[in-house]
Amino acid sequence: MRNGSGRSAGFTLMETTVVSVLMTVLAIVLSSAWAGFERPTISVIARARLAREMALAVDCLARDLGGSLGNAEGRLGAKRQGAFVGWLLPGNGQLWLCFDGGAEPNGAADWAAPDTVIVYMLDGDRLVRWDQMANTTFVAARNLQAMDLNFLGDDLQIDLTFTCQDVTRHCTLTASGP
Repeated sequence: MRNGSGRSAGFTLMETTVVSVLMTVLAIVLSSAWAGFERPTISVIARARLAREMALAVDCLARDLGGSLGNAEGRLGAKRQGAFVGWLLPGNGQLWLCFDGGAEPNGAADWAAPDTVIVYMLDGDRLVRWDQMANTTFVAARNLQAMDLNFLGDDLQIDLTFTCQDVTRHCTLTASGP
C-alpha cells in the first residue's frame, strides 16, 4: 500500500532500530533509578524497626524498674507487696530484679520465694524477660546486639545497642536504686 508520496506506509528498518535502541536506553536508565529508590526504603524500614524495638525494651524495663510489679500484687499496695526491693548483676550480662512478696513483705531482697525475681538477659539478638516465680518467659525486644550494665553509685546504667541491616542505634537508661 502506497501513500500519496509514493512511499510505503509503515516503519523502515532504520526507524525500528532507532526506536529499539532508545527503548533499551530508557529501560536501563529506569532500572538504575529504581535500584536507587530501593536502598533508602530498606534503610527507612530498618530505622523504623529499631525504633519500635527500642520502645518495647525501654517500656518493659521502665515498667519493672518503676517501683512495683505491674501484676495484681503490685497494684494493690496494701502491705507493699510486689514492691521493688533490689537488683543484682550476677554476670553473663543478666539483670535480676527482686520484688517483695508473701503475706508479710519484709522490705528486703530475699532472691527466693515468696519474693518475685525477674531476670533480663540477652539471648542471641533478643532481650528476654523471665519471671522465675511464674516461670514465664517472653521476648521484650529483638535486634538487640549488646546490653551493658554498669553501676553509677546507687544508680544503674543500662546501655542497649540495636542493629538491623546496616543501621545501629544506641539507647541508655539510668535507673535509681530501690
